[in-house]
Amino acid sequence: MNPRRVLFASFVVLFLALCSPASAQSPSVLYTWAGTGNVQQWFKSFGTNTVTLANTTPGELTVTETGTAGSSVALSDDFNRVRETPAGPNGGLDLTGLDYLEFDIGHNGASPINTQVYVQATPSSTFVALGPDISITPGVNTYQVPLTGLTAAQQVYIRTIGLNIRDHAAQGNLAWTVREVRSGGIPLATRDLITHDAGTPEGGLQGALVNFDNAAVQGNNGGQIQTGLSWNSAGSGSLQWTDVGGSSGAAISYGNGTALNGNTFNERVTDLSNYQTMLVRISALDAANPTGTVDVQTFFQKNNFGSFQAAGTQSLVTDGSFQDLVFSLAGLTDMNVVDQTGINLGAHANNLTINVDLIQFNAVPEPASALALAALAGLGLMRRRNRCS
Repeated sequence: MNPRRVLFASFVVLFLALCSPASAQSPSVLYTWAGTGNVQQWFKSFGTNTVTLANTTPGELTVTETGTAGSSVALSDDFNRVRETPAGPNGGLDLTGLDYLEFDIGHNGASPINTQVYVQATPSSTFVALGPDISITPGVNTYQVPLTGLTAAQQVYIRTIGLNIRDHAAQGNLAWTVREVRSGGIPLATRDLITHDAGTPEGGLQGALVNFDNAAVQGNNGGQIQTGLSWNSAGSGSLQWTDVGGSSGAAISYGNGTALNGNTFNERVTDLSNYQTMLVRISALDAANPTGTVDVQTFFQKNNFGSFQAAGTQSLVTDGSFQDLVFSLAGLTDMNVVDQTGINLGAHANNLTINVDLIQFNAVPEPASALALAALAGLGLMRRRNRCS
């Protein structure tokens, strides 16, 4: 067979694997009950039975039914607990793009018992069942439930994960064991966190707020709110403000891309742990000096605002044209619990008209994958840039 044809076929297989629709954000372990003496804030959510929750065996949550024999009961994690580690953040768990949740769970009964897996999502804690009931057999086994029933607004903000154990009176009261809860799927290659397109929340503002150096935003009243920010409908839409000359430059930040609603609690946390670079598409116009520059620093506030880390600084030409600034995320910690993603402008002499069009996160392909994509481009299969994103 022609060696080039063999190479072509091999690259096509890899290309399809790389460019098939991505179905996950940042797969991870959510709860493990490591050690003993800590149920990680899981509790009885509702139902007629009574249960005792304990963590006496390392790596296991034990739930012992003690009430009306075999009656139904629901368990869940706490409304203000995002994940087991780190334990500090609160708000909602970000499952954007993920395919499923997975549970290692079982009981000491004699027969399978139907159990509904559910979440309560968005700041209003909307109850959503994840697919049909699963039939949990005796002993500990692994079960997977789909996330396909969730809207984007629900998937980005999960208040609780729950297990609704159906009535099993014939078997009486049982002891249940939960060993692990995981999110799973194939990681996304690209995530557009903020687009400011028409139709995005808050008339295109998408949860943006003036975070600090508030006096630099013309019209801001000094608070961490949205006064002074506006939506520019030109093109695909962008966030616009006037950054006052002679100031230190404003710091604008975002949550998970949904509506601020007056409080960052409604849009945190964001899981960005899958990505290695951050792209900011931004323009600055200095009418008095369009050949000048202004520094643009990106930053993250994480882990219940306990950590502030910058992702570097780049220069932006003040000619009013959009430019793509790419920042490395290497070495940043706690990127699975990001409270705010921000842009901090440097000092400048004159007023600047700022427009932010896109904040995008990208995974850097492994060297072999990058080589394969380059080879595909050489074979004429990559006809347009960013086809996989």
